[in-house]
Amino acid sequence: MLSNSQVKYIKSLSIKKFRVKYKTFICEGDKIVKELLENQLFAIELICATPSWINQNQPLLNIAKDQLVQLSERDLKKVSNLSTPNQVLAVVKTPDFSFDPVIETSLCLYLDDIRDPGNMGTILRIADWFGLSYVFASPQSVDFYNPKVIQSSMGAFLRVKHLQCELEELHQAYPQKKIYGADMKGQNIFKHPLDAAGLIIIGNEGGGISPASSQKIQEWIAIPSGGGAESLNAAVATGIICACFKNL
Repeated sequence: MLSNSQVKYIKSLSIKKFRVKYKTFICEGDKIVKELLENQLFAIELICATPSWINQNQPLLNIAKDQLVQLSERDLKKVSNLSTPNQVLAVVKTPDFSFDPVIETSLCLYLDDIRDPGNMGTILRIADWFGLSYVFASPQSVDFYNPKVIQSSMGAFLRVKHLQCELEELHQAYPQKKIYGADMKGQNIFKHPLDAAGLIIIGNEGGGISPASSQKIQEWIAIPSGGGAESLNAAVATGIICACFKNL
């Protein structure tokens, strides 16, 4: 059983200030928790699981016996963020990612004030699909460890390094890295020369790229439209853009 203080603690992790305070976040669901255990890349503080899930995953749990708490489905629901709780929930320690030399020579994304958790999670999945090593986000963007981001990333957060920072900080660290901005007024991406090791800025869902970030952009690129839609979803646009860069 979980104590009342443990229940309160786990529930608090649905709020960003507590994730920052405790340096932990929540992962829910069979697939994600299995990947956590298999990869052993992130430190696990606690696993709450139903008896049936524990019985089905005994070999994996050998490395996390001390972190395991068995709960009924009813008790698991008390700490779950899902309307229909899965069979397992993990409290995970936030990794300490930092700048890395690989950033200089690889394609990266910078998310400028992305607010929708679904978009953020989907963009992480896109980055994972195309083998991007890093995704950066402005401090104003939704938190990478928001439960909805974690769920919609479908495990991509385990494989793609991610870091919130100011664009200026990133530019100072890698001044030679070409910065592209995605905007409808840019050059046709299918006809424009591209740098496979560039930094692509994806703007806010409603407002686009901020004026401050726009000052850093060296080349503007656009996905040409053939219909009447005013714009593309941020995650959809990111997928098309990444495909262009990765297939040079």
